[in-house]
Amino acid sequence: MVVCGVPKFTESTPFLLSSSDDHQDSTLRKRKRMISNRESARRSRIRKKKHLGDLVLQVSQLVSDSKHMAINLKDTTQMYLNLEYENSILRTQLAELTHRLESLTNIIYGFSSLSDNYGTEASIMLGMDDALLVHCDNMLHDNEHFMVEMFLN
Repeated sequence: MVVCGVPKFTESTPFLLSSSDDHQDSTLRKRKRMISNRESARRSRIRKKKHLGDLVLQVSQLVSDSKHMAINLKDTTQMYLNLEYENSILRTQLAELTHRLESLTNIIYGFSSLSDNYGTEASIMLGMDDALLVHCDNMLHDNEHFMVEMFLN
């Protein structure tokens, strides 16, 4: 109630003042919460931008790594094919040399058996003596072991 322009306080007046203060506190809390939410949203946007930038960098690094790996794979595949080709050539040469060695061994054994059957005259007639035949035979056996070891390795 108002008397002569001055409000008259009653028992309900402190409640109204308290209600007004609560309303101001509530408004102030809402405003603070709104400011806090805006700041949190701003920080969240900044984090998202940073994360997106990090992901873009990671993608570019992975693309670069992938290109390098593809080049390395191509080079390694080419080296493998070259080595396979060289290996094929070496195997062919090994087969040819093994065949030649067998032929020479057969010839030496033929001369050896001829010498055994006909004696010294055959060796002299062929221009070879037993010592030379033994030497050639030993060389052939040594080469056979070397060729076998080379083939197995």
